[in-house]
Amino acid sequence: MLYTLVQNALLCALLYGLYKRLRLFSNKLPSPPGPPAEPLLGHIRIAPQQAAERTYFRWSKEYKSELIHINVLGQPIIVIHSLPAAVELLEKRSAINSDRPSFAFFDMLGWYECLVLLRYNHPSFPILRREYAKHFAKGAERRIYGLQVNEAHKLVKRIVERPEQWRDYLKLFSTAVIMQINTGHEVKDVDDVYVSIANDVCTTITEGGPPGATGIDLCPLLRYLPSWCDPTGSAAFARKMRYAVKNMHDVPYERVKKEIDAGTAQPSFMLSLIQAKDAQENGGPDLGLTRERIQGLCATGFAAGMDTTLDTLTTFVFAIVNHPEVQERAREELHAVVGLDRLPEMEDRPNLPYVERVVQETFRFWPSAPLGAPHKSMEDDVYEGMFIPKGSVLVTNVFAMGHDENIYADPWKFDPDRYLSTEKGGRGEPLPVGQFGFGRRACPGRLVGEASVFIVIATMLHVLSLDKARDENGEEITIDPQTAMYTTGLTSHPETVLCNIVPASERAGRLAKEAYAD
Repeated sequence: MLYTLVQNALLCALLYGLYKRLRLFSNKLPSPPGPPAEPLLGHIRIAPQQAAERTYFRWSKEYKSELIHINVLGQPIIVIHSLPAAVELLEKRSAINSDRPSFAFFDMLGWYECLVLLRYNHPSFPILRREYAKHFAKGAERRIYGLQVNEAHKLVKRIVERPEQWRDYLKLFSTAVIMQINTGHEVKDVDDVYVSIANDVCTTITEGGPPGATGIDLCPLLRYLPSWCDPTGSAAFARKMRYAVKNMHDVPYERVKKEIDAGTAQPSFMLSLIQAKDAQENGGPDLGLTRERIQGLCATGFAAGMDTTLDTLTTFVFAIVNHPEVQERAREELHAVVGLDRLPEMEDRPNLPYVERVVQETFRFWPSAPLGAPHKSMEDDVYEGMFIPKGSVLVTNVFAMGHDENIYADPWKFDPDRYLSTEKGGRGEPLPVGQFGFGRRACPGRLVGEASVFIVIATMLHVLSLDKARDENGEEITIDPQTAMYTTGLTSHPETVLCNIVPASERAGRLAKEAYAD
């Protein structure tokens, strides 16, 4: 019986793929180039499951095209490798390219009301987008600056006291900021329940496979079959980790509801949403808010805000240990602007151009979402003489855009001065674009995310020295970023980061310990 079910499922997928391919070939314009495909199956057997951004980039160079096309069981996937193409297709033509594909993998995990993943015509999408934009409108991020600064100051104190736990403390920072925004709850230590939830949610996002291209996404019928039918392991992974997404939806909501009943709820995004929902149920304006939408909106904010910040800061540590000269330049600027008797504040940011370039170089060096979140075309389209059929999955290779040697010289070198104009001794290379998405699906909380990354990098560089780790013989351990392994998921970071973090000076150590009193 099961064998027959599997046979029928595969037959349906193959017939659908044949129909889609015949429709594609009926157009006289060529598709973007790509590797040779197999009959009916297309590229399913070579669609990359690990390091997909590098494989796509290699194909782009091999076929000398800013767009690469693969076809999986009839589903066309267009991978965009240049900023001009991304801007043209996803921003200038956003009216027809702002949909999302159906993410069978994330659906299986339980991300039903996720703003990042929702289809453009989903009834929840305009409601969630409106509420998120209302809370995080431009200028609103300034309300959060004090929270971010306080948590950054706590961070360096903790690292000075227990430097071997630096990554735990980066995760604590990222969790504390987003949970206080979302729920009003102050996360005080790594044993907090929300840090445990953050660990589990991080796993689902960074280790689940390439976005929109896991085994379940390529063949959605696999979600209804036993896990052993999926050789990629994505079905088993989703079943195993579903509890993590459920906890992220349920635990914060139930806690805030109890606090409301007890009269102890603190101002937060979730509190304002629940109050609006209660008013709506008592005759107020119908905003379309439901429990499920509130849970989904706050869970999305948690995952997007916490995970991307943590991944970016992990990349910063990974890259900066190889460049003591960058640390020294940044520290000189910080000491000149901030002084030696206090830690940086957000108000210092306009006067710290070199530190700002360090932040931008971190975004470029290894973007937290190397392939972004895929879009889906809603109409047939043509770009530079290449046909893009309706329903194509559009993937932005943000990694490739930041590592194009025609734009960025020596792209694997961490060089903040690459953005300086030639008149000032730099190469005048453009600031990175795309790390927060494109067009109508760009991240609405990007200003909050940028501010968190800035204040942590500035504060760490002000008082800490991030050095290479040493082996048992006392020799420095150097990890080549070009050959290093990075996690594969919707977001990504270096798998192995070895470092030795110490106070930049005795005075800096005292400042870090005394700047924030628990």
